[in-house]
Amino acid sequence: MLIIQENKMTVAPWPIYAITVLVGGFVVIVLAMWINSHLLQEEPIDQTAWIILAALLLRVFTILIALASIQKWGQLFPSWAVLGGLSGSASAQLIYPVAELIVKLVLLTGLIESSPTGLGNMSLTGWFNLSAVWVIFGIPGMLFVLAAKNYKTSTSLSTKWLWIGSLLGITSLFFIGWLIG
Repeated sequence: MLIIQENKMTVAPWPIYAITVLVGGFVVIVLAMWINSHLLQEEPIDQTAWIILAALLLRVFTILIALASIQKWGQLFPSWAVLGGLSGSASAQLIYPVAELIVKLVLLTGLIESSPTGLGNMSLTGWFNLSAVWVIFGIPGMLFVLAAKNYKTSTSLSTKWLWIGSLLGITSLFFIGWLIG
């Protein structure tokens, strides 16, 4: 969705504001829990705690990328980098919920059998977890897709930047997974 102002196309801001509220709200809640657990309750800051903190910082970075597409200060960055960042944020956030949904649907067909844990958990808990993944990652990922589409249209950049951003987003996600081990 684009808005025409004085013969100039601009990106519709509502997907960006929705990203800011949804992802920002998630960051605030999890960070508050992190601070309570590790600073106030003095639980040890182990590897998992550092991973959670790093993941929160990455989520804040995605908010900044989104805001760069509609704020004046975003013009300080090359438009191809903003578009690539939007696209990378979309793909990195969508890959897991989409993959889990596909696995569950294939399991429902009976084509394959799986362990009753993890992705193969077909109990109420497994379906609840799938729903939570869609709320935390899938919906923001779809908003990033919309933001990238709007930004690409407003900048007339090549589609290659969408593909490059998506590939880098997925690659980054797999790299983070490899680091976590």
